[in-house]
Amino acid sequence: MTPETTSLQLVFEDGVDELGNPIFYSRRFNNINVEASDDDIQTIASALASLSADALSGATRRNDYSLLPVESD
Repeated sequence: MTPETTSLQLVFEDGVDELGNPIFYSRRFNNINVEASDDDIQTIASALASLSADALSGATRRNDYSLLPVESD
């Protein structure tokens, strides 16, 4: 089954709070080619992360599938 859409979420660490806990923020990139391999996505994630001054904490690929057909009138 081929996903309808694919997106990439990058999570960055942006320092620590007053208690010493890490502070995270994320960026989502939509409209990723659904046929891109996991290796391709990892390469893209690394390239995008290199543009940030903050440390990359995680990268997640999200594939969305339709479970029910969409009926049109």
